[in-house]
Amino acid sequence: MAPRDPLGPSSSRVAMPDHSINWYRTKLPPEVHKAVHMTTDTQGACQTLTFLGMLAVWFIGALSCHAQGYTSFTVLFALIYGMQANFLINGMHELGHGFVFRTKFLNGIFLRIISFLGWLHPDMFFSSHLRHHRYTQNYPYDQENPQPVIHTVRDFLKFGFLNIRGFYDIMEQTIRAAVGVYPTKHLWWTPAWEDVCYPPENPDARTAPMQWARLLLAGHSLIAVISCVKGWYLVPVLISLGPFYNGWLFFLCNSTQHIGMHHGGGGGGNTTKEVPDFRLSTRTFYLNNPIVQNWYWHMNYHIEHHMYAAVPCYNLATLHDAIKHDLPPTPNGILATWRVIGDVLDKQKKDSAYVMRVDLPNANAPRPRATARKTE
Repeated sequence: MAPRDPLGPSSSRVAMPDHSINWYRTKLPPEVHKAVHMTTDTQGACQTLTFLGMLAVWFIGALSCHAQGYTSFTVLFALIYGMQANFLINGMHELGHGFVFRTKFLNGIFLRIISFLGWLHPDMFFSSHLRHHRYTQNYPYDQENPQPVIHTVRDFLKFGFLNIRGFYDIMEQTIRAAVGVYPTKHLWWTPAWEDVCYPPENPDARTAPMQWARLLLAGHSLIAVISCVKGWYLVPVLISLGPFYNGWLFFLCNSTQHIGMHHGGGGGGNTTKEVPDFRLSTRTFYLNNPIVQNWYWHMNYHIEHHMYAAVPCYNLATLHDAIKHDLPPTPNGILATWRVIGDVLDKQKKDSAYVMRVDLPNANAPRPRATARKTE
């Protein structure tokens, strides 16, 4: 067994339940399977350094324009910085899986850089996320993002422009983790789910997230102090507050992953016992803008990511092409995707047990086991 990357996510390593799910996965020819799982440092650097490079351009552009008194361009660069900074969590997610770079140390170092910039907690996140992949949208084994989640226009407006509540919640979560007070409310987990990921009888599992939370608080405090002394007031606004404003594009991309889809084990009156098919519980859509594709770390190919989680993000489009004959129809673009989601949310407001109808090309694939079901 290869040694663990010391900079990679240190999950709580709590034993998984004995329960297993016989997942449906589209078969791949051996040569395709090998090709899409190929991880290289060159492609990893292209994805990661392009992402960080764009952040650096907006950051330097904002500071330069501010120094020269170009207020409108300062605001423009700052807004673009915040728009992209909201996607830092997708970089943390991909680097934490460990399949962006072939060299594990590179995954770890960039994981920590991106997590620092985004006030993110990879150790805690992956204590839940490993379960999310094994039991995707099957309650109670996966409670990372339980459905139904019925977003409203008000939710979009509150998150998408000035996310004051998000800032307050992340600060509270980080402080609680730093002092070892559980539940930390990490990413709005329920106390019950936090007890599953971090059982009270295993306090040693909390050491890694506690140390990382302290580093976050110390690092961002140091940036604020130095910036105030030097008169660089825009620096902490960008570095420390960037993930909490202008997040509307992130909201529209990231919220698509499981919303309105099938889920098992209850929730909203749904009586489905188990959903063993990622094509039913997860959504793929096309992103036509290569810049946004990079920002989102190719997570619009979300069925593919769940079906083959070890495929690096930059190979997901190739994987999609190899299995699209076996996938539901793929919406083309964010607007087309949200037209579909909007229709589902309207129906869920009237009937919380409602889920989106998914047309599967393979009639022999396993269907959800249910005593009752409401679809289109």
